[in-house]
Amino acid sequence: MLEAQSKPKRNYVLYILFIFLSSLLILVDYFSSKEISSYIPRTVTFEINLNVFETTFIDSFNSLLTSRAELASENIRLEQEINNLRSLEIENKSLKEKIDSFENISLIKSFNNFNFIETSLIIKNSSNEFLISGGTNQNFQNGDIVLDERGYVVGYLREVFYSYSILETFLSQSFKIQLLDKYNNEYLLSSDGYQLSLASINISTFDSDIDFLFTDILYNHAGKFPVVDTRTINFDLVNNQINSSFKFSNIFTFNTKLFIPKSK
Repeated sequence: MLEAQSKPKRNYVLYILFIFLSSLLILVDYFSSKEISSYIPRTVTFEINLNVFETTFIDSFNSLLTSRAELASENIRLEQEINNLRSLEIENKSLKEKIDSFENISLIKSFNNFNFIETSLIIKNSSNEFLISGGTNQNFQNGDIVLDERGYVVGYLREVFYSYSILETFLSQSFKIQLLDKYNNEYLLSSDGYQLSLASINISTFDSDIDFLFTDILYNHAGKFPVVDTRTINFDLVNNQINSSFKFSNIFTFNTKLFIPKSK
């Protein structure tokens, strides 16, 4: 009990002693014209001395930051150039394909007598009819023949609207087109949707080297364009008549370049 009560008293004594000494110092300093306090500096200056290694390290760090920023800027510039080159490559490829297409078509006789209007497939309906771009806005007409990039006929226009037309092809059950060979023998080519049927209409002069069947202005076609290569099918004359069935050979896709020839 006595020890517990003596601890607070000792603390009070220490506090009083500290206050007394502080006051005494203040009085002595005051009456001594502040000689004691004059020894205490009013400002403190901190100096940092960096050695050569530390300075070199800071310079290297700053240089690294600068180089990193320059590299980032250069990477952005190079990526942009790569994108531009890719765009040019795609554009050049497209132009080359168009040139190849026109070169193929240019092999057609009397090529210079036609303008070839490029068109493309839009959609295929349930009747195996294709919608193509272009119509009366490009002077398309019913019956206009349509060529692929090789110059072969793939069909004709059945209906023409303002900005699109319906393309009748070998895949359509209502496809029918009249043709001539180089001896002016006449034929009818039709389709059941699965295969083509060829029947002669008028055979005047026949030889096994007829090779191709063509469209002709005789049937209001734009000109003479190949439709059937007879060298690839069974083609025989029996009783002055020709009847033959064969699979489609002129298969095209939505990537096929299509053209409509128009007389100049």
